Amino acid sequence: MKMKKSFQKSTEKLQGSERHGIVLTCYGPKIELEDTEGSIIPCHLRKNMEPVTTGDNVLWLPEDESASTGIVVKLLPRKSLLGRPENPHKIKLVAANIDTIIIVIAPPPLLSEEMIDRYLVAAEMLGIQPVIVLNKTDLLDGHSPEDIMGRIQVYQHIGYPVILSSVLTHDGLTQLDAFLRDKTCVLVGASGVGKSSIIASLNEESLVKIGENSASTGLGKHTTTATRLYHLPHGGNLIDSPGVREFGLWNVAPTELSKGFIEFKPYLYQCQFRNCKHIKEPGCAIQAAAHRGAICEKRYANYLKIYATLSEKRK
Repeated sequence: MKMKKSFQKSTEKLQGSERHGIVLTCYGPKIELEDTEGSIIPCHLRKNMEPVTTGDNVLWLPEDESASTGIVVKLLPRKSLLGRPENPHKIKLVAANIDTIIIVIAPPPLLSEEMIDRYLVAAEMLGIQPVIVLNKTDLLDGHSPEDIMGRIQVYQHIGYPVILSSVLTHDGLTQLDAFLRDKTCVLVGASGVGKSSIIASLNEESLVKIGENSASTGLGKHTTTATRLYHLPHGGNLIDSPGVREFGLWNVAPTELSKGFIEFKPYLYQCQFRNCKHIKEPGCAIQAAAHRGAICEKRYANYLKIYATLSEKRK
């Protein structure tokens, strides 16, 4: 009888009205959420509940009368979800309910158009506005600025917004802050490009750990270990994600990949064959456009690389 009474008492702690919250960060099964009054509540997920991620809207119940801890009991519908493969059999959720993907690049570490293109495809397939931020512009003089700017102008030419920024000189930060207002945005990019520094500059109250590039490799250290949502002083939310050197398109079929390259769209229905893969097929309008310079050859080459990786993963 005592065991039964104890069990009843523990369940009574969770009785009451469900409360709304937004997930700020996740540490495995443990999360931090913010309630409607702005309080940060440590919580854990109800058993057998589907995973949640930063930016998710949830319902939760307090574990005691003080409501200092709680249990998440329901995930509310998402309008968008960004994820990446953690291994061949597991997807790592990155952020939910985002309006914009901020793709941060920098002269060091090495600028990778293939990674940029993977993020752009993810944004296009999700119907989310992408923005490219070339950070650390104060370091351009030592890294062939004409070459880097020429590579970035390819993206401006096809219609993507590009912001040049520097935390050191404060260039571009006002423009970026204005763009972020009233939106929920996620910062993505390789380690060491300055994502955490950007957040710290836009929000002086954020205690963001800043790291330095590895002196031996030039690659960034992972200063952000868990994705976290920050509120910006002028409105809007900014989600900082751990740096990744590779980004997999976990939910994109090879046959759908061409829809993620916006400059391909005028040519998609001009190919000789309706099921054209745009690789070696005769009468391919996209191949022809790339060969005559109407489509950037580097972008087309990245399409071929990404298509090959997606096809290999589905074998």
